[in-house]
Amino acid sequence: MFSEIKNVFIVAFILGACLSLYGAYSGLYLITVSLSILIMVVYFFTTLYLNTIKKQISVEQLANSNYYLGFMFTLVSILVSLTSVISNSYNIDNIVSNFGVSIVTTIIGLLARIYLANFIPNEEVNNEILNESVSHKIRIMNDILLDNMQKNKAFSQMIDERMEVLVVSTERSLGKFTKLLDKDFKASIDTFNDSIKSITKSMETSNKKQSALISEELKEDKK
Repeated sequence: MFSEIKNVFIVAFILGACLSLYGAYSGLYLITVSLSILIMVVYFFTTLYLNTIKKQISVEQLANSNYYLGFMFTLVSILVSLTSVISNSYNIDNIVSNFGVSIVTTIIGLLARIYLANFIPNEEVNNEILNESVSHKIRIMNDILLDNMQKNKAFSQMIDERMEVLVVSTERSLGKFTKLLDKDFKASIDTFNDSIKSITKSMETSNKKQSALISEELKEDKK
């Protein structure tokens, strides 16, 4: 499990340890430390790339591995220096120089750990951010709802006013129409009555004429 990152770590440590041994016995401290830093930089980006493509370990574990790698480089350098002191093949100036330069790898590893792990929001911060985001969304929704309610209220008031105007206008129109109907109806009734009266008078006149003619005919027949 985690074979890729573990293999990269082991290879990086072996290379760094060999460089520390080479630097201790050759005296090329700056070249050794520069190459050790280069190894750590390559390890940092390689493991970060592998862990991004396929999640193998947590970010905190990845950060710790960078710190431990730099610290182990420093420990190897110190061990080599102490071994040289025991064998009396080193003077004190070389030991101090080797130790001072080799501790740089620990600092580089610590910087990598801080960069990877210390700037990642923890669960509490994530919860706070989430709560703030939810509260902000809820406030926006409340503002939208209140605005819509006010608009609906204004719209309802406008509809009520228009309905009142429509009702009043309809009542007025119905009143006028009713008056016109009443006038037309009365005029029709009067016309109808006049026609009936005229017909009645015509019939009465006709009856009188017929009665008179009949009377005359009866008188002539008697003669």
